[in-house]
Amino acid sequence: MVTEDDLFSVLSHEARRRLLVLLEGCGELCVCDLVAGVDLPQAVVSRHLAALRAVELVVARKRGTWVYYRRRADLAPWVADVIAALREAPEGQVYAHDARRVAALQAQGPVRCDTNDRSDE
Repeated sequence: MVTEDDLFSVLSHEARRRLLVLLEGCGELCVCDLVAGVDLPQAVVSRHLAALRAVELVVARKRGTWVYYRRRADLAPWVADVIAALREAPEGQVYAHDARRVAALQAQGPVRCDTNDRSDE
């Protein structure tokens, strides 16, 4: 269960807010999509995703060599409301820009990370 201290501590970093808002708006995304969305190095994104996972805001699913993240569906309503409200925050244009980058990447079709890895199918 996410506590107030956990939530606001993890949301104190811009990269974690951006990742969480992307997952809120886009659903499940591969790490490569998240890296492109926030335009940060993969190691930085993975470190921040680990922090979000540690406080149980997101869950991960491995598919072959790729890891997919999504916002937990069973968050307390007040936690989900805080996350949803971030899109309306003064920095909302940053989140919208991140989402546009992910949408552009996904529009390119099946040339993304998971097309060459079907080891779990």
